[in-house]
Amino acid sequence: MTALVAYSYSMQMLDGVVVANVREAAALAHRTPETIRRWVWSGKLPARRQGNRLLIRREDLDRLLGGAEQTAAGPLALAEWAELVERTLGPGRPGASARDLIQQDRRDRDDDFASR
Repeated sequence: MTALVAYSYSMQMLDGVVVANVREAAALAHRTPETIRRWVWSGKLPARRQGNRLLIRREDLDRLLGGAEQTAAGPLALAEWAELVERTLGPGRPGASARDLIQQDRRDRDDDFASR
């Protein structure tokens, strides 16, 4: 049985590890809950299910955010990231938009799932 105890500001401790639910992780990362879910679904951010909730270890979130590209003001916003991708890859090239990258990620995951 796992021990779940309250931690500061609604953070929780599960089996001796500080965890956050999706909303708390989103607030900590200055992102939306949907972005956190995408990170979990893509395998970028490990999470654990407890009932119908996803719990994310604080150290995993910190590791991911520490590796993210930072600006002077903090992590890149989606619009800034899209602009950076377009500048890097060039406009009109396959994979040059966030939509293309997300669709490719979904195709890759579907192929992965089908090969199991």
